[in-house]
Amino acid sequence: METLRRRPPLPYETAMNKPIADHHPYALDLAAFRDLGRRTVDLAADCLEQLDSRPAVNVVPDDERRLLMGIALPDEGMQAHDMLAFLEQHVMPWPLPASHRRSYGWICSPSAPIAILADTIATTMNTGLDGYDHASLFLMQGLGRWFMELAGFPVDGNSLAVLFSGGSAANLNALTTALHSAARADGWNIREEGLQGSGRPPFTVYASEEVHSSVQKCCEQLGLGRRSLRIVPADDRFRLRPDALRALVESDRAAGMRPFCVVGVAGTTNVGAIDPLDAMADIAGEYGLWFHVDGAYGALGILDPAYADQYRGMERADTLTLDPHKWLHTPVDCGALLMRDRNAHREAFSLVPDYLSESGPDSAPWPSEHMFQLTYANRALKTWAAIGRLGRNGVVELVTRCNRLAAYLADRVERSPDLEMLAPCSLSVVNFRYVPTDEGMDDAALDALNRHISDAVAASGEAHMPTTKVRGRTALRACVLHYANTEEDMDHLVDLVRRLGREAVGR
Repeated sequence: METLRRRPPLPYETAMNKPIADHHPYALDLAAFRDLGRRTVDLAADCLEQLDSRPAVNVVPDDERRLLMGIALPDEGMQAHDMLAFLEQHVMPWPLPASHRRSYGWICSPSAPIAILADTIATTMNTGLDGYDHASLFLMQGLGRWFMELAGFPVDGNSLAVLFSGGSAANLNALTTALHSAARADGWNIREEGLQGSGRPPFTVYASEEVHSSVQKCCEQLGLGRRSLRIVPADDRFRLRPDALRALVESDRAAGMRPFCVVGVAGTTNVGAIDPLDAMADIAGEYGLWFHVDGAYGALGILDPAYADQYRGMERADTLTLDPHKWLHTPVDCGALLMRDRNAHREAFSLVPDYLSESGPDSAPWPSEHMFQLTYANRALKTWAAIGRLGRNGVVELVTRCNRLAAYLADRVERSPDLEMLAPCSLSVVNFRYVPTDEGMDDAALDALNRHISDAVAASGEAHMPTTKVRGRTALRACVLHYANTEEDMDHLVDLVRRLGREAVGR
């Protein structure tokens, strides 16, 4: 019989026949881990220590961009100390400006040092916050109660707080649940039937012209389309007009539409405006609308006695968005949604695979049964640490001080002959522009000038303050959120803008 010819072994077979390595690169060497950990903490501490001495805006050089985007996958694993050295040299020198003391452009606060360390513990434990039975899930329940108590939201056996990546995801959850609840009230199941070819009245959502852009994205993601979002005019304080809301709901109902949700804003991103939430809650109740409040930035403003009255009605919301990574110095990312009726969200989202068991009567509710995501990061520890380090009194002091510093900045602007407020100061947001005296510039020229000043502020390295639009006019927008800010920072900002403005017009 002819001898069978053996084929050469395939690469994977050769690899499998090799002896198993005695030491895998991931294998735990506690002595080496402690050494690397100490070096990592030193790098982090150096970063925090040097942050405010560096330029507020530090753009990544072209050669570093090319290096990072073109980095090749090594054939052999890198040494851990070399990897830390790479991060130190090529990544850490160029963070976003948001953590700098004189960065005023974005509504993201710097990370509380204790929260950075707590997040390291969460990463080490590697337990997601989706469900099952582990300590972080129970801590999340206590943390959720903290949110509700701080924001004046009802705390009872049916309320629940769930953490998300930010306000956009929280808003999407709220509107998804609102849509499901509206369909259920009308006698049908949107999860079963969907929106395709239903032949039912078009759904409509209502919000101020100052509402966050994520609400439009939510309408698009839900398959409702941007035309389903009815934009309600705002008053001269940039607050939704209840009379216009009522008229629009009535008009849409008469035209055969199905209004199902109204979105109030507790502190708009652009100007800090607080909608008339109590009046909006009245209208929502009268017409059977879900009342969602987006307080991602400003919900905690309720803790400032100077603003507390403007928040009447927020406690009547069906859902409330609140972002700890904005005012509470929690490392990004972290948003929260406060739910009045957890069962409504469970009906809209719960889908338990066979390989998972539902939570029992003595367990904490599984967040994954009240949201779209299953496995997601444990954001509870860092958030608990950021809030716990301050306590209630510390949070009140932080919010109140930021608002008072913004009021101080607004006063400086109003007393400067070449600066002009473009919106009333509200919460910790100030919108203004440079207007050279006796130049006779129109709005288009002033827009260009203030864009130039914003670029010059960044180029100086002394501060960071991008522009925005306020009723079509370019504004220099400052949001005060840093725990270390003082009146000296506000004085510096005014003096810097005025100096750069004078230089720009040749004075």
